[in-house]
Amino acid sequence: MSTSLFSNPIELHGNACFISDVHFGVPSNADSLRRETMLIQMLDEQKSHIQYLFLLGDIFDFWFEYKDVVPKGYYRFFTKLFELHESGVKIYYFTGNHDMWVQHYFTEQFHCEVLYHQQAFLLNGKRCLIGHGDGLGGKQYGYKLIKAIFGFRPNRFIYSMLHPRQAFSLARFCSGKSRAAHPQDVNIFKDEREPQIEYARQVLQNEDVDCFIYAHRHLPVQYQLTDKSVYYNTGDWLTNFSYLIFNQNDTMPTLGYFKEN
Repeated sequence: MSTSLFSNPIELHGNACFISDVHFGVPSNADSLRRETMLIQMLDEQKSHIQYLFLLGDIFDFWFEYKDVVPKGYYRFFTKLFELHESGVKIYYFTGNHDMWVQHYFTEQFHCEVLYHQQAFLLNGKRCLIGHGDGLGGKQYGYKLIKAIFGFRPNRFIYSMLHPRQAFSLARFCSGKSRAAHPQDVNIFKDEREPQIEYARQVLQNEDVDCFIYAHRHLPVQYQLTDKSVYYNTGDWLTNFSYLIFNQNDTMPTLGYFKEN
């Protein structure tokens, strides 16, 4: 880590909302639609208060853009993103491991700034590392290899040669197999043995970081690393319906939980 992660941070001042791991599309259309409705209700509650919306990845259980085709559905969510943009909210979309193939659609249609790796921010004066958080810390060699294979541009081109119906069906099948192999009951926060915590500890040996803001683990967590540094995980919108708020007048972010109206 010889190069500072904060050599070129994005500096922002204002109220920010962070959400992640919505996984639109599973386990059924009806359940996905219910979560979409809840998320829109939460964004409606926040839209007059926030200047920034951070989508921290895995918003969709699968996303792939063809030149002329994108996955159908999610119209109300897309409309809300455009409405937020029109009202002056800046939207940052960090890709996750399920929606790593996001390309230009969200920039062209909703003016989102798409980021493919974690990014350093000076947010309300705090030094924040923000991203989806997958693959950080620990060994995770198998996971990193699989992600590298999926991210390899020629492989993405080969996948694009499939008919959309075949491509989306294959993706849903693989996602379902992966979910079955990693049941939610083993999704327990492991404190210092968490890979993201291990990574944060490594970073803190060389950098001053006030907030590590990650996703991916589906566990809403606020974890004190040092007197001045805190790790946050935004949780998910599958079971926890959690999000993170960082208001300009607050000293640090806070976790929130949405209750269905």
